[in-house]
Amino acid sequence: MGKPVREALISQQGVLFEQGRRFGDIDWIDLVAVSNREGEFEIAYSKPVTGMILEVTPRGMAPVLTTLTTGAERHTVVVTEGATIRGCLVSNGKPVANAEMILNTHSRYSGTIFKDVRIGTNEDGEFAITNVPAGRIWDLAARMESLAPRGLATPNIYVETKDDGEEVNAGEIEARPGVVLRGRIVLSDGAPIPADMRVSIGSDRGVDRQVLVLPPDGAFEFKGLDKGVYALQPSVKGYRVRNSEFGVELLMQANRDNLVVTLDPVKPQAK
Repeated sequence: MGKPVREALISQQGVLFEQGRRFGDIDWIDLVAVSNREGEFEIAYSKPVTGMILEVTPRGMAPVLTTLTTGAERHTVVVTEGATIRGCLVSNGKPVANAEMILNTHSRYSGTIFKDVRIGTNEDGEFAITNVPAGRIWDLAARMESLAPRGLATPNIYVETKDDGEEVNAGEIEARPGVVLRGRIVLSDGAPIPADMRVSIGSDRGVDRQVLVLPPDGAFEFKGLDKGVYALQPSVKGYRVRNSEFGVELLMQANRDNLVVTLDPVKPQAK
């Protein structure tokens, strides 16, 4: 019999019904619970479900995703130490200190996604990510916003954790000069950009993104982009990107200037 794990955080990722499933926050289910000193926890719900997909995150051990049936039956969830991923961030052979690395699950299917892990590099550019779940493939890169002020970017690399207790060496990750995107967000009715509106850019390779507050003239500049495909998403209240529900898809292979993205007013829905 294993030892009970106290103060583990249990969060709901999805629920199962007789027919179908649903993911995300649901207001009639406890979103989180914490295990007591005996390792026990309960998730309350007020509508019929047959099972739940839970992420169990204990202190100092690897998180685990588990699907449990609902009802009076008592389940046991076993947690382990997980694996460790080590590496070193360099640029032109020199260590890159005080950068933030981001690790996320390569599979992005609902119910299979662990929370992202972020950790900084030390003075020697080294980092160690502990308690990583075994049996998964991960995307690893430096966070864009931590390298953009230096004009650097990293490619996305893939690492695999096979066994608990394993030490995975990601090796040297090369931070290289990134490309730059400059442009403007304009409103088709000629109005200035309202205060506190934003534009973001994210790579199709993972969850990382940069976010900027737009000035009244809509000018923006994103530095430190690795070559690849990106989605540019302006967020201006009352407006939407012309001919698109999902922003603007961009292929960044070199610096790009004078991009103009036009937003049209959103027509009010008829009552």
